[in-house]
Amino acid sequence: MSVAKIFSRQTLEKFEAASASIPLRQLERAFSGANIRLGTDPGGPVGSRRAQFRRYVASVDQHDPQQLEQLGHALSALIDEVAESKVEFLVNAAERDGFLREGGAFRPATRAPRSFAVTRVEDLTSIDERGTRAALLAGDRPQDAVDGALELIASVCRTVLAAVGEAPPAKAADVVAIVKATLKAIGPGAQGRGGAKARGTLVRNRLQQLAAVVADLGEVQDPSPRHARLTVGTAVALAGFIAETHGELSRGRSQASGGVRKRGRTRTV
Repeated sequence: MSVAKIFSRQTLEKFEAASASIPLRQLERAFSGANIRLGTDPGGPVGSRRAQFRRYVASVDQHDPQQLEQLGHALSALIDEVAESKVEFLVNAAERDGFLREGGAFRPATRAPRSFAVTRVEDLTSIDERGTRAALLAGDRPQDAVDGALELIASVCRTVLAAVGEAPPAKAADVVAIVKATLKAIGPGAQGRGGAKARGTLVRNRLQQLAAVVADLGEVQDPSPRHARLTVGTAVALAGFIAETHGELSRGRSQASGGVRKRGRTRTV
């Protein structure tokens, strides 16, 4: 049975400390915009803004889904007010509690595996974000995390194959077959700039081995959180490599065709 996600005391303390540098008007606007009223200050470090932050948070019952959602909206609004150097620190703190910032709010990461699929070339840049969502599920929903990882790598490969004009493998094809077909399609680009044929073969073989690891982990019955995290991490690394390779090849082709058009004097290869 999974435990309902709430913002931990440690995370709220980080947001409280950051609120000390936020103008009081913006601080109040973030909470009032989320329909959160002032409560009683439970006490803590001095400072009018920090005390005001505590008063708002004290009125929230995080075990009430509606109030938790309101708090997620307020904390997300505060992110827009803090110095840019603090944004990643605060977002990471919320993610460790199992929340993702999307749609203007921090929300519990409880999406179904199908949401991890990549279906457009434009979505290839979102692999890390989808991987983060999958990893956050590993603690209390490891099977969903594993399913999401398998869906991610398979969909990335099918998207790349479609982009380069190659027919994708049959729907029943496993991850190893899909990755193998994709590596063949992107060809020499997988070996790196100036790579010898032998190195290219080595890289391709190792990538196929990673695919086999993901496929084997996907067969584990009742996976543990650590198995789920390993599956997600491997799938994200492999999917990211394939997507980046495709991106580099696409840019290279664009530059080459652009070079040919310049009066025939320049050709980029």
